[in-house]
Amino acid sequence: MFKRLFCTTRASLAKRVPKSKGKSAPTSNANALLGRQSSKLSVGIVGLANVGKSTFFQAITKSAIGNPNNYPFATVDPEEAMYTVPSPKLEELREIFGSERTLPSYLKIVDIAGLVRNASKGEGLGNQFLNDIRNVDGIFHVVRGFDNDEITHVELTVDPVRDLEIVTDELLLKDLDTAESALERNKKSMKSMKAGDRKELEKENAILEKLTNMMMENGRLLNNEKWTEDEVDVVNKHKFLTAKPTVYLLNVSQEDYLSGENNYIEDVKSWLKSNSPKEKLIMFSADYEHSQLEKKDRSEVINEMVVQMKDQLNLISFYTCGKIEAREWNVKRGSTAPEGAGMIHTDLQKGFLNANVLKYDKLIEQKDQVINGEVEKSIKYDKVGKAYEIEDGDIIVINAIGGKTR
Repeated sequence: MFKRLFCTTRASLAKRVPKSKGKSAPTSNANALLGRQSSKLSVGIVGLANVGKSTFFQAITKSAIGNPNNYPFATVDPEEAMYTVPSPKLEELREIFGSERTLPSYLKIVDIAGLVRNASKGEGLGNQFLNDIRNVDGIFHVVRGFDNDEITHVELTVDPVRDLEIVTDELLLKDLDTAESALERNKKSMKSMKAGDRKELEKENAILEKLTNMMMENGRLLNNEKWTEDEVDVVNKHKFLTAKPTVYLLNVSQEDYLSGENNYIEDVKSWLKSNSPKEKLIMFSADYEHSQLEKKDRSEVINEMVVQMKDQLNLISFYTCGKIEAREWNVKRGSTAPEGAGMIHTDLQKGFLNANVLKYDKLIEQKDQVINGEVEKSIKYDKVGKAYEIEDGDIIVINAIGGKTR
């Protein structure tokens, strides 16, 4: 895949990007997770120009924003919309606690301009496209899997595997450029530093060299690797494009979607198995979803996409519940109770004392014992300290200096 595109530039880049001299980044037994800790994560819709991204954006947001026209670069500036993350648990908790309302979690969905071959060199809207991807947390990678002579393909023929390679190669080349630029900046800064002040930049450079060698020699996507905490800090700092969690979406005709059969899907599965085995593939039809815009309910396949993306982003949910509201909060897997408190308010994390935790499954088993929505009086919570790692489905009451949460 990558070597095919990279062969013409390998020699020139190799002169400028130093090879690691037997040094490696710090190792750890822990498998650190990429991505930032935030309640406001965003997902970009990415792919070649004119493959149905804007039609999909209108379908997923149930809106008329976006520009799904039949020509390349119909979308220039990114369009944004918020999508409610499906959560059957939240409605169940509202009923048990007698909450007046629910506050679900959201993902920001961003429709990004399509790219073309050589986008990393500025072709088409290349630089803008790649910078817009840098600013999102995850990627919906839309690939065309339908034949239609009336809809222009920028490569003139329909070939999903070729299209996957084009997009992935452009992202890898941009990441190589990012790593090279960071190395050069760091080395320039180190010249004016005292020897004792260079330690952090030397450590970062060792990691950048490791990432560079991985991409140059094997064309490896960074989101399929295992990382230490130090490496995650560097990857997150520079917002590498191929480190972003990805859900691949094969856009097929309405007929193929409804029949569940498609001529291209096995080739796409094979490519993913070889190049991005940790990522998910979903077959859908942007045209079909767009035709369902008048329906009030969200489509099951779009809900599945968002749930899969949440999983790829390494997010789990905990809940705060009471008479006023039942609310869902997203945190990264492995987050501690104080980190969860910080998602609610930074003061709760700073003043964290302990937390009362109730498992969702335990609550469901004993929900008949709840009287008039008084869960705290009806079912025993477990008290946990600062070291407690939040589990998916936890109902939590934070105890902190100055008060406690709902």
